[in-house]
Amino acid sequence: MSAPSVPAIPPAVPDAQSMAPVVPHDAFDTPRFNRLLELMETQVVATEEQKKTLVDHGVKLDALVKDALRDDQPYDEEQDPWGNEQLWGGVYEIATAKMKEEAEEWKGLMDVSLVFIAIFLTVLTAFLVPASQALNPASSSSPTNSTVSPPPLPAKSAQDVCALYYLALISALCNAVLCVLGRQWVGKLLSRPTGKTHKERTILHEVRKELAYAWIRPLVVVLYWSLILSIGLFISGLLYQLRNLSTSFQQSAPILETTWSLGIVLVALIVALIVATTIHATKFEGSPFEGVFSTLVVMLIKLLRNRWRWRWTQKWRAGIERMSGADEFRICMDLIAEANDPKLLDRVSSSFSYRAWVLLQWSDKVPIELLTRAYDRLMASDTSTRVRETVKAQMSRFAKFCRVHQWGVHDSVNKPEFLQFLRSRYSFPSDFPTWATMESIQENNEDLRELGALPYEECVAKLLCTHDQDKPLGERYRIFELAVDHLNSLVYRGEEDHVTQYLSHVDHLSVVRSFIRGPGIWYYSVNDFLRFLVQDHRTEVLLYINKFLRDPPDNVNHQNVSYILDAILSPEFTLPTNTDFSPIIASVTRHPHWRCWGNISSSLITYFGQCNLLALSDPTSVVMFLRQCVDPEFGDEQTPPFNTTDESRTQAQYILDTHFRHTVTPLPPSRPSTPPSRINVTPQAKPAFVKVSDSPPHSSETLVTQRRHCLHRRLSSSSIHLEMSSAAD
Repeated sequence: MSAPSVPAIPPAVPDAQSMAPVVPHDAFDTPRFNRLLELMETQVVATEEQKKTLVDHGVKLDALVKDALRDDQPYDEEQDPWGNEQLWGGVYEIATAKMKEEAEEWKGLMDVSLVFIAIFLTVLTAFLVPASQALNPASSSSPTNSTVSPPPLPAKSAQDVCALYYLALISALCNAVLCVLGRQWVGKLLSRPTGKTHKERTILHEVRKELAYAWIRPLVVVLYWSLILSIGLFISGLLYQLRNLSTSFQQSAPILETTWSLGIVLVALIVALIVATTIHATKFEGSPFEGVFSTLVVMLIKLLRNRWRWRWTQKWRAGIERMSGADEFRICMDLIAEANDPKLLDRVSSSFSYRAWVLLQWSDKVPIELLTRAYDRLMASDTSTRVRETVKAQMSRFAKFCRVHQWGVHDSVNKPEFLQFLRSRYSFPSDFPTWATMESIQENNEDLRELGALPYEECVAKLLCTHDQDKPLGERYRIFELAVDHLNSLVYRGEEDHVTQYLSHVDHLSVVRSFIRGPGIWYYSVNDFLRFLVQDHRTEVLLYINKFLRDPPDNVNHQNVSYILDAILSPEFTLPTNTDFSPIIASVTRHPHWRCWGNISSSLITYFGQCNLLALSDPTSVVMFLRQCVDPEFGDEQTPPFNTTDESRTQAQYILDTHFRHTVTPLPPSRPSTPPSRINVTPQAKPAFVKVSDSPPHSSETLVTQRRHCLHRRLSSSSIHLEMSSAAD
C-alpha cells in the first residue's frame, strides 16, 4: 500500500498591521509627566516676571537710597556745566540779586532827590519871590496918569541874583522829572524777563541789563550833578545877594561881611572835598568815589601812557589788574568767612580749596587764620550736610593732588601752622590715607606715600607695621598712635570682626615687630588691641619675641615689649619649659615696667619652677630678676611701686635659696668701691653687671652644699663669681 498523501499547507500571508515597524513605548509620555512639564513652563514664566519685578524694584530702591543720601554726599563734578539747567537757575538768582542791589541803590538816590527837591523848592521859592519883586520899581502914586511907561532897568546885581535863583529852580525841576523817569526804567529792569528756561531768562536779563546800563547809569550821573548844580546856583545867588547887601550901606557892615566870608570858606571846603574824591577815584580803580569826571580823567591817562613824557602815569593808576592771585583768594576766603546766608554757601563750598592756599603761599598774603575762619564758617551748624561733606571731601582731593605734585607743595605743606590746621580737622578713620599723604612729604617718610593711596582700612593696617623697617624713619608717632587707638577702641566696643577685617591686610608678626621697634604708647590705648592681636597666636608670638631679642636692633622699645608680654602671659597660659627665655628675662629685668610687672613676674616665676634652670643661657639675668622679685622696695621715685604678689615673692626667695649662692672674690679695684645695696640694672646694650652684698640675703638659712655644676662669670672689676648649684635631697 502506498502511504497516504499529506495535503500541502499554503504559507501564511502576514497582514498589514503585523508588517508595521514596532515603535518603542515612551515611559515619560504620561499624563502626570506632561502635567509636570506644563507646571515647569508656568514656573519659568513666573520666574522671569519676578526677575523683571525685582530688577525694577532694585532700580527704584537705588533711586530712593540715592535721594535719601543726596544731602549727605558731596556734589558731583559736572560734565557739561554750561548746559546744566541747575547752574543757570543759580546764576539767574545771583544776577537778579546783584541787579536788585544796584537798583535799590539807584531808587534810593532818586527817592532822596525827590524829597530833597520838594524841600529845596519851598526854600528856593521863599528867596525867589523877594528877588523877583526887587526887579519891579515902586508903583506910581498918581492914579490919574492914563499911560504907564515901562519900568526902568533894574540894577545888574539884582538881575544876577534873580537869574541864579531861577536857574536853580529850573535845574531842580528838571532833576525831579528825570527822577520820575528813572524810577520807571528801574522798575522795568527788575521785572522777570520772558523765557522758557533759566538759561533764556538769564541771557535776556543780561542783555536787558547791558542795554539799560547805557541809559540808567548816565541818568544817575546827571541826577547827581544836576542836584549839585541846583544847590550850587542857589548858594551862589545867596552869597552874591549877601555880598551886595553888605556893601549897600554908607559904612561897612562887619557882621554881614563876616557871614559872607564864612560862607565862602564853607563852600571852598565842599569844593575841595569833591576835588579830593575825584583824585582818589582817578588813582584807584576800585574807589567808591568814581564818577563821570574821574572816568574821563582815567581815559585821558590811558591815552597818555604811550608817550614818553607821560610814562609816570603808569604807576599813578592803581588798578585791579595789578592785584595778585593771592589777593583775589584772600578776598574770596574773607567773603566766605563773613557770609550770612547759608544757602549761598552751597554754591561756593566746592570752591573751598587747600590746593589754592598752598600754591599761593609764596606771597604770604593769605594767613592760616583766614583759611581757618572760612573753614569754620562752612562747617557751622547752620550750613547743610552736603556743604560740610563737600568741605570734608576736599581733604582727600588735596591729598591726591599732593601725591602727584609732591615736590611742588613740599615747602608750603610742611609749615607747622598748616599741618596743625589739618591734623585738628581730620575725620577718622576715613582721613587716615590723607594724613599718611601729608606725613609722607616730611623727611624720611616717603614710604607713607603708598599708604595714602590705599583704602582707609588697609591704610590703617599698614600704619600698624610702619616701624617694621631697617632704615631711619621720620616723625610719624601721632598717626601711628591714633591708628592703634582706633583699633583699640573697636575692640573695646566689641567690634572684633571689624578689627579682623583690618588685620587681614597684614602679617600679625609684622605688627608685633612694629610695636617692638615703635614709640611708646599709653598702656590703655593699646592693651585691648594687643590682647586681641595675640589671643590666637600666643605661643608663636612669644617664641618670636624671644628669638627677636637674642640679637635686637638699636631701636627696641622695651616698654612695648612689656606691653606685649603682659597681653600674652596669664595664669592659664603655660610657658614652654623646653625653651630658653633668657632674652625675654633679660629685657624684663633690665627694663621693667611697673604696670606689667605683676603679671610677667608671676608667669616667669612659674616658668622657673618648671624648667631646667641649668639650661638657661643667662643666669645673671635670672638672679637679677629673682632679686627684684624678693625686694619689697623695688622701684624708683618716678613710678608707682612694682607690685609683686606674696606667692611670687616667696617662690623667688625659695629659688634663690635652693639654686643659687654667691661668693665674692675680691680683686684689685679699678674704681672706688660702692656700698652694695641691691641690683643695679644698666639699660645699655653691653652686658649688665650685678652688685650683690657680701652675705646672702638670708644668712640664717642653710645653703645647699652639694654642687652639681658651677658657672663662673666676671661681672665687673670688683669681680663677683656666681655659682649655681642645684638642691640635694
